Amino acid sequence: MKQLHDAGVNHCLSFEQVSNEIIEYYHIPNGEFDTITGCKYKIPSYTDIGKLYSIMIIECAGNDDIADELIKVFSSFISDAISNFASDVYYQNPSYLIYSYQLGRLAD
Repeated sequence: MKQLHDAGVNHCLSFEQVSNEIIEYYHIPNGEFDTITGCKYKIPSYTDIGKLYSIMIIECAGNDDIADELIKVFSSFISDAISNFASDVYYQNPSYLIYSYQLGRLAD
């Protein structure tokens, strides 16, 4: 995955520049991604969200390819659930989120 290979250099670039490069590289279409309107909780920072995802991805990847697991996590229901800041899913224990992701739904 090109972005992981370039991470050693891209970490010093702005979030917007790296985001725009990824959007262009993967041909991600414009859409409605408003997860903030109606939010009941404080919006976490990009780095806080990144920390949560890195914990999940590393834990779930095990001996598998981290880049493949990253795509699986971001393509799953858990990414939408975490990004819905009108709910409290982001604030749940990472172990619960990992279990839910592996289960394929939010655990009861």
